[in-house]
Amino acid sequence: MRWSDIGFLVSINSSKENSSIIKIFSNDHGCYSGIVYGSSSKKKKPDLQLGNKVKINYSSKSEDSLGYFSLELIENISIKFFNNPIKLDLMLTSIEIISKVMPERQANQSCYDDFNLFLKNLEMDNLKAYVMWEHSFIKNIGYGPDLEEESNLKDNIKNILLKPNSDFTFNDLKTIFDLNASIINSRLSDIINITSFKYRNKILKYFNE
Repeated sequence: MRWSDIGFLVSINSSKENSSIIKIFSNDHGCYSGIVYGSSSKKKKPDLQLGNKVKINYSSKSEDSLGYFSLELIENISIKFFNNPIKLDLMLTSIEIISKVMPERQANQSCYDDFNLFLKNLEMDNLKAYVMWEHSFIKNIGYGPDLEEESNLKDNIKNILLKPNSDFTFNDLKTIFDLNASIINSRLSDIINITSFKYRNKILKYFNE
């Protein structure tokens, strides 16, 4: 099986001496794992940074087997945020969630488009860009709440979620962040334990400072 696509690097784990198993969040194929040879070489290592946008060629002996990737860097995303720890942590948090929550080999165009937009918005914004992306992601994978039935939510929070350009305060963003955590805990507990999100816990500290 062979195909080509574009996507974002969301996971990388060293395998053998000079190879790694990576996961790509791709436009047409969803999250896909595969082997990259020569991952520790000076030539390839800079391209294999989490968040980078890449062109991928995938090949495998059968549909069910773990295949092989060859990559071509399209855009170095992570380098944009190296000098801004909060933005870098927000990017890494989003990647961590995608990697751990998105099902393998199932395309989701809405999730892909939203993530692409989030990375662009993150260049101009911080926490709001993230909490709005996270809420949209939960909704796009089928676990979002019906805002009309959420009687405990204040009208201004509903308004922000329905109309992202609405005025907001820092506390409003914290409320949405906590709402997202509550949804993950109650509706995704069979998939993932929220306490295992290393980078999301760092964002929680930003809100609590």
